[in-house]
Amino acid sequence: MTNQNSVSIKAFAKRAKRRMTSGYWDKIREERDQYIRNNADENEQKIKELYAKRLMREFYCDEESAQDNEFYNKVCKLLQNNSFTLNPIGQLIDHAEYDKLDIEARQNYIIKLTDKYNEMRERFEREKQTKLYSGI
Repeated sequence: MTNQNSVSIKAFAKRAKRRMTSGYWDKIREERDQYIRNNADENEQKIKELYAKRLMREFYCDEESAQDNEFYNKVCKLLQNNSFTLNPIGQLIDHAEYDKLDIEARQNYIIKLTDKYNEMRERFEREKQTKLYSGI
C-alpha cells in the first residue's frame, strides 16, 4: 500500500470515528424518520435511497466532490429561479477558465460541462420529487 493510500484510509477512519462519537448516526436516523413521518405521501424507499446517496457524498467528500456540490448548488439555483432556461450551459461557464482555452479545448469543455449539467439536473429532479433538494 502506498503512503498516499494509507493517509487516505487514516483520514476516512478519523472521520468515521468522529461521526460515531458525535451522535451523527442518531441525528441522521432521527432526521430521516421525522421526514418520513411528516411526509407520509412520499415513497419511503425512495427517501431512504436519497438519504443513502447523501451519506455517500458526505463520506467520500473530497475537493472534487466539493466542487461538484458547488456546481450542483449553481444548477439548483438556476432551475429554481427559472425552470425553463434558454441557455443554462452559457450561464454555468467559468469564463476565467474557458476564455484561456483554444477552440478544441473549448469544445471539450462544453461537452463535459453539458454532461455534468445533465447529471446534476437529473439529481435535482429526483430530489425535487421527494422535496429533498434543499441541501441534500
